[in-house]
Amino acid sequence: MKKVRTPSQIKADAAARARALFVAAIAAVVGVIMLLLSSTFLALHCLIAAAIALAGGIAAARAAIPFEPQSFRRAGTLGGIYAALAYALPFMVYNFVRYLGVNDQTAAERAAELTPDQIAMMEQFNIVVGAEFFRGQDVSYIFGYLLFALLFGWVLGIIGGALAKRQMS
Repeated sequence: MKKVRTPSQIKADAAARARALFVAAIAAVVGVIMLLLSSTFLALHCLIAAAIALAGGIAAARAAIPFEPQSFRRAGTLGGIYAALAYALPFMVYNFVRYLGVNDQTAAERAAELTPDQIAMMEQFNIVVGAEFFRGQDVSYIFGYLLFALLFGWVLGIIGGALAKRQMS
């Protein structure tokens, strides 16, 4: 049986969705700026994505709570996931473009950027550094950013919603 939503729940969902999309647009711009500044600082990207997910959860919950006080968790989740996905999208697109452009020449260029320690570790585990290695690396980054955005958007969005509820009480 389908759950029937009250008019206040529908208004709360609409307000949360609008605010989540606004925060997502800002997060996408921040993602593009971070990508332009540095595409290699993965830990920094994850930290910023977590902060953006939390902020998205807070913002969406604050928009929804006046209409339906109990909607904070749902709104926070929505805001957190939208914001984290929007932030991660530029990195996913960047790695997809890199994936499409991998050939023997680009693989050699990327292999030349590896440090001696990285090369020694790969040789220790019999990893062949070539086009297939870098294609696999790019695919893992694409899905890694996606999974990180979904997981942290969900968890930190819920936390953000709870913080918004607590602040507005």
